[in-house]
Amino acid sequence: MKRIILPVLLVLALASLAAGGNREENTITVWHQFTGVHSQVFDSILDSFNETTGKELGVTVEGVYQGAANDVLTKVKAAAGSSGLPDIAAMDATSCLDMKMSDYLVTADDAGIDTSVLLPAAVRAFTSERGLLAVPFCCSSLILYYNKTVFDEAGVTPPRTIDEFTAIADKVGEKDGDGNVVRYAFAGTPTTYELGAFIGAQKGLSYMVDGKNGHFGLPRKVLIESDGTFRNFLEHWKAFYDTGYVLNTSDQMNEFASGRAAAMLNSSDSIPSVERLTGGRFEIGTAFVPMTDEEATGGVNIGGSALFLFTSSDAVNAFIEYLLSDECQRMWAESTGYLPASASVYEDPGFLSFLEENPLYRTAVDQTLASNPEVTGIWMPSGYQIYHTYQSEIREVTENGKDIDQAVSDMAAFIQLQLDDYNRQNSTAQ
Repeated sequence: MKRIILPVLLVLALASLAAGGNREENTITVWHQFTGVHSQVFDSILDSFNETTGKELGVTVEGVYQGAANDVLTKVKAAAGSSGLPDIAAMDATSCLDMKMSDYLVTADDAGIDTSVLLPAAVRAFTSERGLLAVPFCCSSLILYYNKTVFDEAGVTPPRTIDEFTAIADKVGEKDGDGNVVRYAFAGTPTTYELGAFIGAQKGLSYMVDGKNGHFGLPRKVLIESDGTFRNFLEHWKAFYDTGYVLNTSDQMNEFASGRAAAMLNSSDSIPSVERLTGGRFEIGTAFVPMTDEEATGGVNIGGSALFLFTSSDAVNAFIEYLLSDECQRMWAESTGYLPASASVYEDPGFLSFLEENPLYRTAVDQTLASNPEVTGIWMPSGYQIYHTYQSEIREVTENGKDIDQAVSDMAAFIQLQLDDYNRQNSTAQ
């Protein structure tokens, strides 16, 4: 199994990207949230740039860790209007609504970035009425991780739908002689990220709020109640939970890695972490996210983060061009589980060979290419509060027997309140 690409290999492989010409010394600052493997690989890429293309152009890039994704956004907003803004910040989709309303963002289009090389679904993920807000870089996909050892022993394959998962829950789950669950079929409580697929894929394409999930104009109306998508999901999920083999938890990673759960949903960029935590105790498998029902054919959206620009310069563009090169994108994807943002990498013989040898990584690629690129993540205010409220409502339904219609109504009302408050505060916006 191929793991982390050593810095020296990155230096050697990326040295060929160096271009001629000289400019005065220029330092680019990049704020990010990368930790662990992601941080190691990203730092290696920065070192490689600085030692090759950067040296030729007189450009040095400095990466600065600023905490979790929401911490990066908080610090960017705090630095707005001052000289403290970085040149680039890696932020996730929860930043997009604030960023498209800002007057200090330099969009990828305004910066003159060549976006023709990018995967269309990645472009769509960060496009708004202002154009492409940020440069896709850390593209990820939600996937199903499952204990292949357990599934094989039970003689079952990964479920295509939630109903299929319900049907095999007692085969991959396990109870002791006293009837206590010692292995759950699934661990985790869906949040906005998971519902982006469970709801977004319904009817081929569905949105949680108007404006195509807030990408175009300010989101003003909640759709999950009127179109029946959240109710449909809850009905299927409640039946799954009622098998007794679903564990409501936010710590699904450790439950899965310990063997206490036979499956979980997580991002493709978690593959290195899952491999490390399981430590070879069982064989890991990855599969497409189960559909809510047979008509939920839309697939998944691009997740992860992108590079938001706050400076427009030749130096910044040179660095972005370097990051989007096939060599860099391939190494980033093979080392982290992120999807390549550059479209041409998907036809690269070396990358295709890597996927054949590493099927865990292949799932996210195949799933993304099979998905409707119009299925996108949601941009709305109070993103983190809504994230946790979704979990709370799902737990109320599954654990406490709350009426599904009431849960749908309460969830829709909560989101609508956030939209109304945000629109009142931004009454001059579109």
